[in-house]
Amino acid sequence: MKLKKPASIPLAKGQLWKMEDRHLEIVEVGKTLTHYRLFQTQKRVPVSLSGIASVQAILKDNHAKLIRKTLPLKA
Repeated sequence: MKLKKPASIPLAKGQLWKMEDRHLEIVEVGKTLTHYRLFQTQKRVPVSLSGIASVQAILKDNHAKLIRKTLPLKA
C-alpha cells in the first residue's frame, strides 16, 4: 500500500498570504530556495531566505489564505 504525499502549496513571485496575525509575501522563488518577507503591519522589513518546503510548511501550519496571486504587470 502506497502512501500519498500531502499536496504542496505552489509558490510564485508576488504572492501575498494572510495568516492569523501577519502576512507573508513571496519575493522570489528559485529551484530550492524562496525569498520572502514576514510582516505584521510594517512593509519595510528585511527579506528572509529559506527552503521552499519550509515556507510551504509555515503556510500550512498557520492556515494561510492567498490574498494576491501575483504582482500586476507593469506597462
